[in-house]
Amino acid sequence: MTSHSSTARVRLLIVEDDPVYRRFLREVLRKLNMIELVGEAKTGAEGVAMCLEHKPDALLLDLMLPDMEGIELITRVRPISPSLHVMLLTAQPRKELPSELLRLGVGGFLDKSATVKEIADGIVKILAGGLVYSSSAGLARSEASLPVVISGVEVNYTPEELTARELDIVRMVSAGMSSKEIASKLVLSPRTVEKHRANIYDKLGLRDVVGLTRWCIHHKVVD
Repeated sequence: MTSHSSTARVRLLIVEDDPVYRRFLREVLRKLNMIELVGEAKTGAEGVAMCLEHKPDALLLDLMLPDMEGIELITRVRPISPSLHVMLLTAQPRKELPSELLRLGVGGFLDKSATVKEIADGIVKILAGGLVYSSSAGLARSEASLPVVISGVEVNYTPEELTARELDIVRMVSAGMSSKEIASKLVLSPRTVEKHRANIYDKLGLRDVVGLTRWCIHHKVVD
């Protein structure tokens, strides 16, 4: 993605109340040529207003803002920006947070202790459609038996729809592994893994990694 031209740059908004950490995030973004910083907000209300004004492609968002939680901001802007890429950052992760965020279509979650490289790599991965979740929080299983909803359609397909090999691949995909990494681990060709992934999405009626990971959490396929 580093080869993107200026016309293809991703427009990103920072929502963070700590001026020191905002400066740190600006330094991270300077290392990513594909990013155009369109603004910085210090509160949730400012963040919502700037999302409406600038319509960014991506959002770097603090979990705890002075006037609201980042999760509330996401619920406010998601209806008007359904394709918005979001990475959430926090100094206070809680066990149930990853599953909450996955339901909101959030692709990334990192501790504020993450390094410049970890955040930069995470942003690139999220923009490519992947998932990045902090190891300190893990992919917590939801205790509530809520339906998985993707594009307004409830998905009821169960793990029994998949073969043992497909379930292995599902777990690896939801853990953030690439097709190349999965192929190496399972001693398969990347092309074979891609075919398996396409078959899995087709069987389950899903379209992307976020939807697949939501399905995994709902059916307790991952820990």
